[in-house]
Amino acid sequence: MMRMMPLMAPFSARMRRMLKDIQRLKSMVEMIDHTQEQEIACDEAFHLLDEFTDAVLRGEDTAELMPLVKHHLAMCMDCREEYEVLLKSLKAAQD
Repeated sequence: MMRMMPLMAPFSARMRRMLKDIQRLKSMVEMIDHTQEQEIACDEAFHLLDEFTDAVLRGEDTAELMPLVKHHLAMCMDCREEYEVLLKSLKAAQD
C-alpha cells in the first residue's frame, strides 16, 4: 500500500504560499484602488507624525486637519506601526 502523506505535505506548503501570495495581491489591488490624486510619501508622513499624534491626543479631527497623513497611515502598515507605538508611548506618559 502506498502512503500519500509525504506528497500532501509539500502540496499544502505550496498551497499556503499561494494563498499568502493571493492575499498580498488583494492587498496591493486595494491600495491601488484607494490611491488618491494627492498623497504623501513615508518621509513626509514620518516628519508630521508627532504633530498628527498630538492632534489625536487632543481629540482634534485629524481627517480635517491632516487628511494626507491620516490617509497615508490607513494605507501604509510601516508608518501606521510607528504611529501606534508613538501614540501608545505618549498615552502611557500622560498616565
